[in-house]
Amino acid sequence: MQTMNVTVETERVVRPWPRIERYQNSTLRYTPPADFPAFWASVNGRPRIIRTWITLDEVWDYRTDEWDWNYQIGVNRYTDDPNHYAYDWGSTRPSQTRFEDYLKSYTAMADEALLNIRRYERETADGIVSYERYEAVCERVIEHCRQLCPNIRYIEVSNESEISVFGGITVAQYMPLYDCVCRAVSRLNRKHGWALKVGGTAMTGGWFFRIWREYLEALASDKTPELQIDFYSMHAYTPDNNQLAQMVNLHRAAIAELGLPDAPIFFNEYGTCRATGVLTDSLKNACGTLTGMLRGADLAGMAIFPWCTFHNPELQMSYTQYLRQPDDSYVPTPNGQAMTMLHSMLDNELRLVGDAHFRVRATGRGREVVLIVTNPSDEPLLASLTLTGLAGNKADATWRLVDHTRNNAVTNPPCTELTVTERRELTLDGGTASLAFELTPHAFASWTITAED
Repeated sequence: MQTMNVTVETERVVRPWPRIERYQNSTLRYTPPADFPAFWASVNGRPRIIRTWITLDEVWDYRTDEWDWNYQIGVNRYTDDPNHYAYDWGSTRPSQTRFEDYLKSYTAMADEALLNIRRYERETADGIVSYERYEAVCERVIEHCRQLCPNIRYIEVSNESEISVFGGITVAQYMPLYDCVCRAVSRLNRKHGWALKVGGTAMTGGWFFRIWREYLEALASDKTPELQIDFYSMHAYTPDNNQLAQMVNLHRAAIAELGLPDAPIFFNEYGTCRATGVLTDSLKNACGTLTGMLRGADLAGMAIFPWCTFHNPELQMSYTQYLRQPDDSYVPTPNGQAMTMLHSMLDNELRLVGDAHFRVRATGRGREVVLIVTNPSDEPLLASLTLTGLAGNKADATWRLVDHTRNNAVTNPPCTELTVTERRELTLDGGTASLAFELTPHAFASWTITAED
């Protein structure tokens, strides 16, 4: 069994706590009803940025030049078209939600929205759709979506297009697409007085680090007058959260060498398991992702968008945060519980002493302390926490645990919210209290400690 001994100095404020849960994802491959985004925000708070999508082959038919702005999401019209690339249609499920309802409901939940534009990458690279036509279509799409949803601020060019299921194009083939969108956005910003930002590549396959370096070199040599580099986006699906810091460090060294802007970094898909329908992978991914996000809180200029607020449980039980019930209600998976725990964190981060290794973060406000503890390993963890600097004579400690049997709607339903597992009354000795507890493999928990006279 592992052991961990950590002291929380509640009187020592490190900094304001960064709201790391305020960057979130939606999906078009398994789209929820339009009431889901508001429900998510009611439980987990308002996101700073929500990542949304538009699929060009659903809104515009390249064969007929016909437009369908409020298309029924997930209906493949190209099953008999040999010129249309397969993309990820095989894992896309038809939705009863219309596109404009999806986009308006998701953008309404957040301060700002990122709009990812994808599909037709392969057709354009192969010359079936000209780059000029691709650019015109993107411009019209961006203009329509931005007028419909004024808080769209970021435009992301394509998604994981380096892997076959999303087009399988090279960096050399990607860059003309990026330039097309930069020119389109530049015209729209001048026309409407907007301040839309452009970034990419939302890369995952080969992201560490060779292909990413190739992309940065292509940006550095790009002579397009309208070129915008307003954010860099990449994806990480790895249980090794050290790679987040390694990637950020390699990236920053490269952009300094190449003279590129030090723009924000969006890890705008993040998970630690594979995309599976395996029930136990939900807890494993939730704990690993939560640990990675807690570590990412120290990487300035970077935001993590966990994958994903809602997805197909048959294919992505490992990632989805919520499940829809037969009565149309929503229940949280361990991934959803992790976001709720992050939302419960308080204003100020508190100093830790000991062998936390990013498995513990503590926050405080007045006499209240909220902390999160994770065990992203295959061994049990015996945790011993000492809290110093508490005011009063006693403290109420409330434990909320997520493991294979508690607060887990995937492996032990029913579970509709994050509920209290245990309460303890702590006696303070000179402002000091102790907590000891065990976390089974991949379990995680939050403690709320309130000091009293």
